[in-house]
Amino acid sequence: MPDLRSAAEAAARTAPKKEILSFEYQGQRYWLKRGRPTGSNLLHRAVWHLSRFPLLVPVLRQDAAQARAYESDKIRRLGTSGHPVPEILLTTDAWFVMSDTGPVLRDLLYRRERNDARVRQIFEALGALHRSGEYHGGSQLRNLTWSDGKIHFIDFEERFDPAIDRETLQLRDLFLLLFSFAKDRIPMDYPEQISYYRSVSGNDDFDRRLHSLFRHLGWLERTIALPPIWKILDKDTKATYRLIQELKKL
Repeated sequence: MPDLRSAAEAAARTAPKKEILSFEYQGQRYWLKRGRPTGSNLLHRAVWHLSRFPLLVPVLRQDAAQARAYESDKIRRLGTSGHPVPEILLTTDAWFVMSDTGPVLRDLLYRRERNDARVRQIFEALGALHRSGEYHGGSQLRNLTWSDGKIHFIDFEERFDPAIDRETLQLRDLFLLLFSFAKDRIPMDYPEQISYYRSVSGNDDFDRRLHSLFRHLGWLERTIALPPIWKILDKDTKATYRLIQELKKL
């Protein structure tokens, strides 16, 4: 597709430092994504080894080229398996080009266009991904798009130590999704959607692992709730606390 390549190269030249950008070709929108380094810092890795909290599973270090290759290969593999992901149309040593899969779902929910059916589709899509033995790695609302009446997954650059079992990575996916609802304060029936996720994914062990996690992290939850501590916490930590309160109702 030399004409599409020329359009992509022109777009890349106009924004040489931008990691992801959109451009148009023959009336269609496309996305160009450059590789960017990934990896968790030393403190993050240390906290993971102490807590084993699924949200804190550390990301492997990759340079930009490794991250680009990993993400484009994974998107292709998932697309071949029938999962709702963008189509990879071009790849180079520096970037790849994807088809457009609609607006970011979080923005649609912010516009109050949400409804129970759409939220249900989110958990259905994630459950189907997990049932196939895959995981996302960044399953937050900002990495879900909406097109042709269905959910699509984007952003697969995060890679993990092969020694970490698949169930832990899938549990991390579910926590990330639930966390994004809590962080953005989007109303949702947590028990209902988690129950539906279990029925689709087949991950029936979720409740046992969840309650085991709560027992292990009870001290942290109590510490966070102390008024002097609460006042200085960042938005993400407070959202995690709100999520834990919702999950304890299960």
